[in-house]
Amino acid sequence: MLAAVAAGTYAVFPKPVDSTAAFTTIDGRRIALSDLGGRIVLVNFWATTCGTCLAEMPELIAIYRQYQPRGLEVIAVAMPYDDLQQVRQYAAKQALPFPVVFDQGGALARDYEQVQVTPVTFVIDPSGQRISKTVGVINFAKLRAFLDASLPAGRAS
Repeated sequence: MLAAVAAGTYAVFPKPVDSTAAFTTIDGRRIALSDLGGRIVLVNFWATTCGTCLAEMPELIAIYRQYQPRGLEVIAVAMPYDDLQQVRQYAAKQALPFPVVFDQGGALARDYEQVQVTPVTFVIDPSGQRISKTVGVINFAKLRAFLDASLPAGRAS
């Protein structure tokens, strides 16, 4: 059973997201989902103690750099059991180009279907529907195919 969960899923199941939901980054910026209207938002729950999470970060960075100009936003949410200083150090050392949030108190994890394990990744469409949940490693080929089909053509770096 655990192997099946670890293999990850990429299922489409529309579910509305609270458009007033907001993230506060580790550098104090506030990002409201309502401010990201018209963009596809990938919310990745991760931890510095999660080897799988750290292994997929370089590909998340590449996806962000390629698709951000076309309308993708990535928000990396560090779990409440992580250490804030380690999150800050990792984000700086890896020069993470997307917003990094520390979920102090766990409210975000609770709001996103009671996330307790990592990595877990949600995709929210431009209309604010949560359309995908991946538990475990992201299938980056499927994600790229989805982004190519969903985002306007344009310069992908």
